[in-house]
Amino acid sequence: MRSLLLALAALQLFNGALTLAAPQFWYGTVSGVTETGPFNAHFVRDIGLGFLSAGCALGLAGWHSAIARPLVAVASIFLLGHALPHLAEMVLHGSDPGHAVRDIALIVVPALLPFAVFMRRTSHA
Repeated sequence: MRSLLLALAALQLFNGALTLAAPQFWYGTVSGVTETGPFNAHFVRDIGLGFLSAGCALGLAGWHSAIARPLVAVASIFLLGHALPHLAEMVLHGSDPGHAVRDIALIVVPALLPFAVFMRRTSHA
């Protein structure tokens, strides 16, 4: 579980750091983002802080198993809060296969994996 948490942390930290350091680049490069509305640097950086926070919590959870459960729970608030509207939009409004695969692979799965770790650790507590 430690290596999974650290890998997920690296993914979230990279995304958050890129979003904060180069918001216009992130906005124009990440698939599907331009479809969400016009560029707003402040809003993009707010999103970056969410990813950075989730990455920090997952990284700490990977290094400190004694406090992993609450840290994974904290990361899951943002990650699941981000993933659930994507799923709802797919269900309610439909999605072409390419967008669905992208959202599931890059948003939903990375949100569910820490939650699965949390649930596994909760059931073994």
